[in-house]
Amino acid sequence: MGGRLDAALFLLMSIFWALNFPLVKVALDYVSPFQLTLLRLLVALPFLAALMPRSLRPLRGLRSNLLVALFGALDLFLFTTLWFLGERYVTPSLSVIIIYTYPLLILVLSGAILGERIARVRAIGALAGFAGIAVAYLGYFAAYSPAGPLLLLGASASFSLAAIVYRRYLAGEDFARVTFYHIVYAALMAAALLAALGQLRPMPLTPELATLLLLVGFPGTALAYAIYVYLYSKHELGMIAPYLFLVPAFSILLSYLLLRAAITPYELGGFALLAVGIYLSSRG
Repeated sequence: MGGRLDAALFLLMSIFWALNFPLVKVALDYVSPFQLTLLRLLVALPFLAALMPRSLRPLRGLRSNLLVALFGALDLFLFTTLWFLGERYVTPSLSVIIIYTYPLLILVLSGAILGERIARVRAIGALAGFAGIAVAYLGYFAAYSPAGPLLLLGASASFSLAAIVYRRYLAGEDFARVTFYHIVYAALMAAALLAALGQLRPMPLTPELATLLLLVGFPGTALAYAIYVYLYSKHELGMIAPYLFLVPAFSILLSYLLLRAAITPYELGGFALLAVGIYLSSRG
């Protein structure tokens, strides 16, 4: 990954993102998915400003602001909203397996949008990864509506498009300012949606909800996204993708430890196929 520091940062990011999935499952018992989207972003902003004071410097130019707003819409607002809506229907383990098809979707989208040629081994990797979703979902087919997996696939697609937007248009920008302002724009969009739904009002903040928001907002959003944008500003997806299977691995383990969520053979089989798919899709 280009150095021990970057490898350590990636490991931390993986753990922080993995922790989000069981925590979000619990937080959705207190607030709606739309409210949780806004609260997550609002909690993250002051921590991010304290971590990287230079991130507060305004972006220059209309084009930069529009591109960062687009990045925020895809990377945070739409992604997070679809994720939270989808996780109401499934377990955290199945949720993270579906979400982490995004390296494979990036491969497909880069071919469709950027015209990049997909090598045979990468195509096999993509097929293996998507087969992993099917295997993981088999254990829930009779119990759950397909609405959850479809919403989560939409979240994964949004996150994938965001990565392409970032690598094509924003990789040369200061990663600290891009990180901060894409959260700002995403928060404004989340607030506008809540206002349109009539849900933009003060929410009762219990100690349990405050603790969940602190964990999701600080390590799970502010720190994780700062590391994410920093790594993407230095490395291509092909170098990072093989390590992304760590996130669902950590999340399945944390879901078991924190929620005592059972790990089914279908989930393990689906995760194994996903890990192989991510690894193969990064080759070539």
